[in-house]
Amino acid sequence: MFCLMVFVYHVVHSGLPTFDLSARGLLGEALQTGKFGVEFFFGISGIVILPSLYRASSVVTFILDRYARILPVLWATVFAIAIFGWLSGKGPSLLLVGANLLAPPPFIDIIPINPAAWSLGYEFLFYAVCAVVFLTSGVSRPLALALAVSSLILLVYYPRALLMIGGVLIAEKYLSSTLLQSLAKYPAIFFVLFLTVWRGLELASATDYVGFVTPAYLSFHDWISAFPFVVLGGVFGTIFLLGMSRGNGLFGRMLRWQVMQWLGTVSFSFYLWPPIVMAGVKLIMYRTGMVDALGSGSQLFFLLVSLPPSLIVATISHRVLEVKVTGQIRKRLDRASKAKPAVRPIIQALNGPQGGNLIEEQSNVLDCSTSQRPKTIAS
Repeated sequence: MFCLMVFVYHVVHSGLPTFDLSARGLLGEALQTGKFGVEFFFGISGIVILPSLYRASSVVTFILDRYARILPVLWATVFAIAIFGWLSGKGPSLLLVGANLLAPPPFIDIIPINPAAWSLGYEFLFYAVCAVVFLTSGVSRPLALALAVSSLILLVYYPRALLMIGGVLIAEKYLSSTLLQSLAKYPAIFFVLFLTVWRGLELASATDYVGFVTPAYLSFHDWISAFPFVVLGGVFGTIFLLGMSRGNGLFGRMLRWQVMQWLGTVSFSFYLWPPIVMAGVKLIMYRTGMVDALGSGSQLFFLLVSLPPSLIVATISHRVLEVKVTGQIRKRLDRASKAKPAVRPIIQALNGPQGGNLIEEQSNVLDCSTSQRPKTIAS
C-alpha cells in the first residue's frame, strides 16, 4: 500500500498536464502526501529490524546481511540509469556512480542517481546505530542507553526518519498501555491525522518539504514553533503503525488481502524500479505526441500505462535479485559466519553477566504474522 502511495506521488510530480480537480484543492493536497509512504516504510523498518538483529550471529553478520538485502537491487537500478544516461550523452560521472552504489548516509551530500534511493542512506544509518547500541549493550548498558538517546539528535535534522523510533517502540512493546491500544483500534483516523500534520508542516514552513523543517533551513524561532507539530505527527504515525501491526480496522484487514501480500513481497523492487520505467513511458508519450493529444488526461493515462510494466519489472527484480542473488549471498555469509565468527555473537553479548535473556524476551516481539504485514526495504 505504501509503495503505491509513492508511485502515485511520482505520477503527480511527472510534470504532465492534469485536471484542475487533481491539481488544486483538497484532492490536490491529498495527492501531495503520497511521498509520505516512505515514512511508513521507515516505521516498518523499526518494527522488523530488531528481530533481525537478535537473530544475527554477530553485528558484522547483521550489517553484511542488510547490505546483501539492499545492494543488488540498488546497484541494478543505478547501473541501468547510468548506462541510459551515457548512451544519451548525459550520463553521470564514474565517481558519482561509485558514491551511489554505497548508499551514503543523509549527512553526505550526494546527488542520487535513482531519485527513489535517497531513503536507503537513512536505512543504513539506522542499521548502524542499532548495531552499535546492541554491541555496546554487551559491555555497558548505561553507555548503550546514552548512545541510543544521543542518536535521537539525528531526528532533529532528518525528521522524515521519525517513525523508525515509533517502530522500535512498537517492537519493544513499550506502547502496550490501555489508552494507546484503544486508540490503535482506529488506525485510519491516525493515518489521516499524520498526513494532515506532515503536509501542514510543509505548507506552514513555506519549504514545501517536511525534510526541511529543521534548524538547518529554518530560523531557530520558526523551528522551535514547528517542532511540537513534528512530534505530534510522529505520535499520530506511530499509533497508526501500532494499529496496523495489530491488524486493526480497514487497514489491518487490507493487509490480509492476497494482492496486498503480493505487493508487500515485491515492495522493495517496486519502490526502486518505477522511476526508471516511468521515465521511459513519459519519453514515449512526449515523442509520439500523446501529451498534446490527451491534454489534461495525460497524467491519468500515464498512471494507467506505467503501472503494469512497473509491477512486472518489480516482480522480475524480486525473483532474480532479491530471491536468487540475495539468497546466494546470504548462504555464503551464513557459511562464513559459522566457520569463523567475525565478532562476539550478539546473543552472547546481550545475555552476558549484566542482564537476563533478552533474546527470549524478544522472541515474540511482533504480534502480527508475516502474512499480515508488508515486507519493506528493511525486511
